[in-house]
Amino acid sequence: MASVDGVSTSTATTANGQSYTAGVSNDGLTNEDFLKLMMEELKLQDPTKPMDSASMLDSQMQMSSIQTNLSTIEAMESLQNSFSQMALAASTDVIGRIVEDGNIGQDGNPKSFQVTSVESDEGKVVATGYQVIGYDSESGSLILAEDMSKIDYDNITKIY
Repeated sequence: MASVDGVSTSTATTANGQSYTAGVSNDGLTNEDFLKLMMEELKLQDPTKPMDSASMLDSQMQMSSIQTNLSTIEAMESLQNSFSQMALAASTDVIGRIVEDGNIGQDGNPKSFQVTSVESDEGKVVATGYQVIGYDSESGSLILAEDMSKIDYDNITKIY
């Protein structure tokens, strides 16, 4: 068993005394690693029984497709993260304001919240705030619930 840069290979010997690669283990193989292994197999092959070139090409194409898919996934995740950060930055204008989330309270009026913060939760913008439960006309201040509530930013229907 040989190991180079975390890639382990095992070799075996044919009845004619020719050695060949019997196994390769590492989930992190790249196209370059595949080409190195393929070149080594070509060097060690039995000249009377050459490797099937169509099979080698098919394997190379599969490796290339996998690498392309992984690169695409990384790019999409980066793009998704950028959009999430932009949405979070845009949502900060509701901090300190009164918003409605489209839900109706027990009194039949829309539920209102005073927003204290916004955050990104798994790519979704969520506002946090206290529900407005009344208004004190003597002091001119809002009466807020004691517990904070989470509000889906996409469901905010009005901002005051």
